Amino acid sequence: MEVFPRSQRYGTPTVPGDMFRLRKDRCGRQLEAVCQFVTHASGWELRLKIAGSLQRSQVCRTQDEALETSGRWKLAMVEKGWS
Repeated sequence: MEVFPRSQRYGTPTVPGDMFRLRKDRCGRQLEAVCQFVTHASGWELRLKIAGSLQRSQVCRTQDEALETSGRWKLAMVEKGWS
């Protein structure tokens, strides 16, 4: 994961990448979940979207916190049948 200098975290948020992508079949339709990594003035923000709709968001002050949080979210989703 790229570390952003403090000066680049202000202004318009940018989405440097995804932490993970998972898929699940539901009622004959394939859903996709994406956990985006977004710059934020206080650190980094994780945004979990399912089928393009924001489901959850959390601001993390450190890179380690962002990695741990996204790992917990992913594990919880895998336990519920996402892959």
